[in-house]
Amino acid sequence: MNKNKLKKLTITLEEFSKDFTDEDKRFIETEKKYYYLLSALRKTRNSLGLTQSKLAELSNLPRTTITRVESGSRNATIQTLMTMAKSMGKTIELKLA
Repeated sequence: MNKNKLKKLTITLEEFSKDFTDEDKRFIETEKKYYYLLSALRKTRNSLGLTQSKLAELSNLPRTTITRVESGSRNATIQTLMTMAKSMGKTIELKLA
């Protein structure tokens, strides 16, 4: 694809989000926080040298649950997230703001 065609297919973030409502923006912020948490769990697992299978064994969860949680394809319960964190010697802190 040549550069001119690519420019026509590309829009700025400002153009993309110009019609977002306040509700849309709040939803996006909430989703970002959730995916940051999932990313932090995966990075922690990797930094500890744990495979998904080993974390599943330590947390007494199916490996497929770990995979789905880390990929974001499963809306994990707080209990599942806390169990994963605890199995890695970590905690999850929640707050109402």
